[in-house]
Amino acid sequence: MRLPFKLARRYVFQPRSRKLVHIISGISMFVIAAVTMAMIAILSAFNGIEDLVQDLFGTLDADLAAVSILGEVLPNELGEKIGGHPGVAHYSAVIESEAVLRGGGTTHICSVLGVDSNYGDVSGIDGAIVEGVWGKSFANEACICLGYGIRSEMGIRSDSIDPPLMSLGAPIRGKKLRRHKESDFRTVPALACGTFSINADLDTRYVLAPLELTRELFDRHNEVSRFEIRVAEGWSADALANDEEFLNILGDNVFLRTRAEKHKFITQTNRAEKWATFVILSFILIVAAFNILASLTMLLIDKKQDLEVFKALGMKSRDLERTFSIQGLAINILGGMTGAVLGIAIVLGQNQFGWLTLEGSVVPYYPVRLSALDIFGTLAVVVGIGGLGSAAMVRFLIRRLTTL
Repeated sequence: MRLPFKLARRYVFQPRSRKLVHIISGISMFVIAAVTMAMIAILSAFNGIEDLVQDLFGTLDADLAAVSILGEVLPNELGEKIGGHPGVAHYSAVIESEAVLRGGGTTHICSVLGVDSNYGDVSGIDGAIVEGVWGKSFANEACICLGYGIRSEMGIRSDSIDPPLMSLGAPIRGKKLRRHKESDFRTVPALACGTFSINADLDTRYVLAPLELTRELFDRHNEVSRFEIRVAEGWSADALANDEEFLNILGDNVFLRTRAEKHKFITQTNRAEKWATFVILSFILIVAAFNILASLTMLLIDKKQDLEVFKALGMKSRDLERTFSIQGLAINILGGMTGAVLGIAIVLGQNQFGWLTLEGSVVPYYPVRLSALDIFGTLAVVVGIGGLGSAAMVRFLIRRLTTL
């Protein structure tokens, strides 16, 4: 006569097992829950850092940038063609080059970003202004907006009402530079009318200036370095970058660069760190799985006589294996679900209340972002490692115990 599987499972799980088994099972479940919670919280922190980096370094960038493949300049006329495509909401002409900034008795080498009045429509520069005004609000075409780091190094204060006088200098195109020869440089006057602050790197590198001022400074009257593009509603940057009609408008010598591609190295580095952390925490889960195997071993030893009775009554080995495997799987599932709920609660609480603050940083509290892929991936690892490990160990132990 064969013993029914349900009856055997009910008998094995009745509360006559030793207390040690329950203690080990409880510890195993706690460890699984703690590691799952930590994995979700840490992976969410990496997501938040990635978003923060994109926001900080992408403030001066639009969704797309039309750039010359040859590394040279683009004609002004291309801007009208770009603006005529239905996938383009706004575009802005940009001239970027190196220059010498003088003022307050000091000199600073900087990157000058010449922008037109549409630049605020394609970038997030409006939210980065901490003092005075920038190009779209320039009352004077000679006004420039300094990075906060440059302003601090030069020891001046930008003022839109009574701005300090400065100058920008750049080598004259086609002229050979000679040491200590001022005539080799073209110099234009500039007024420090505003200050922006994005991050330490950009704040010490960039100066915003009106497009016409940079045309005169760099002698680019009919050329621009690139066109910054904001995609229209209903379009994505990738969709517009792969649109055949738009690519034909741009021609063969122009390529489209997304914001993510410009900061590709930073993004890839953060993601590599994220998945390396995921792998390390997965190894901790493997260690935690040994606690589950210990509890199953104790349970099997406690039920050794019962196993012999079940075998005598005709119960097959695979049914015994399935009976005890449920115990290990239950520990993993309950521990994983508990940890997932706690991890999600911690991340949502950090977003809402900012428990972990960052003193003196560009953001008031540590950024986090939940990702469904991270949650389900963590649970898959928890259940997969625990389930497979439990099944293999149970199969080995039952064969050993039933043959002794």
